[in-house]
Amino acid sequence: MELIFLGTGSNNPSPHRGASSLALRVSGTSNIYLFDCGEGTQIQIQRSSLRASRITKIFLTHLHGDHLFGLPGFLCTLSSSVLPSTVMIYGPLGLREFIETTLRLSHSWLSFKYEIVELIPNSYDGVDENLIKATLDKQTKDERCRTVTISEDGRYHLASDEDNCSVYAVSIKHRVPTYGYIIVENDLPGKFDIQKLQQSGIKPGPFCSRLKAGETVTLDDGRVLSPLDYVGPSRSGRRLVILGDCCDASNVIPFAQNCDVLVHECTHDNTLQEKAIEFGHSTPSMATSIAEKCKAKCLLLNHFSQRYRPKSLEDKENVVKKPKKEGNDKKEEGEENDDDDDDVTVDLLLEQAKQSTSKPVFVADDFFTYTIPTAK
Repeated sequence: MELIFLGTGSNNPSPHRGASSLALRVSGTSNIYLFDCGEGTQIQIQRSSLRASRITKIFLTHLHGDHLFGLPGFLCTLSSSVLPSTVMIYGPLGLREFIETTLRLSHSWLSFKYEIVELIPNSYDGVDENLIKATLDKQTKDERCRTVTISEDGRYHLASDEDNCSVYAVSIKHRVPTYGYIIVENDLPGKFDIQKLQQSGIKPGPFCSRLKAGETVTLDDGRVLSPLDYVGPSRSGRRLVILGDCCDASNVIPFAQNCDVLVHECTHDNTLQEKAIEFGHSTPSMATSIAEKCKAKCLLLNHFSQRYRPKSLEDKENVVKKPKKEGNDKKEEGEENDDDDDDVTVDLLLEQAKQSTSKPVFVADDFFTYTIPTAK
């Protein structure tokens, strides 16, 4: 399993950081899952080692533009590819209307099979029931579209035992209905002890794959080999938690215990925590608090305000910095000011995170790749 960060900026794309998007290579398959699709995602994919035609599932954490505006164009780009299977698109209620409206108004059509799965808001999301009903009432029946409601266990069950894993969604707190996604890999087979096989005087052969799969094997000479003798106990599958924008992700804690990776937004540094919470975002100390409560093995930070330059920017040429604004550059009330600060990099966020946790922490610049190790 491998995570590739395609866009790690908040609010808007910039010359050196793309809008939100993250890809997951699914272990044991050639399939890729895409989480969020901010403006310019299709360009970021082309700049990466990923093949767009391998994307079989797209998960939207919420319907803010910096996580969504790249989706219509990307879907149209996919139409030029030969896709091996149906593309599943998951996201909050309203996603279907956004996709259908943009495609209709732009006179676009999709040549591949797709299915839209909308998450119906629950009581935690704070959406008026009349608005939910009105949205559902105006939707026509379409076999390509369906909805899913929260289960009794507090999760949305989205994919079960597909691609060797299951995917769930959990509500987290932002300014609009927002979800974190939990990917749970099936348990992995135990390690095959080929040395023990050889010590028994048996030469390895094609039968080994059957033995590894847990099948009892009878050799040509009549000897019967049990997988219990040559294959170790099964290993726990990996657990990934990928959160959308949030100022409170405590809902995921019961479902994220001992997760191998927690991807958490980190829009502002600790000195701006009040501002972060006002706009539904997080700081390093808020992210590490969730990581500690989840007993996460690794914390990956993303979704940075554009005021924090990427670490890699100093090594890049031909990047023109914007001149400092003069006079009153205050934005209208309710807007975030994410202008670059030439003196601050994401190193500040990393340092603050390390001060409040002993866990491995990384800041994910665009194209940062993290491989999730398998259990030993």
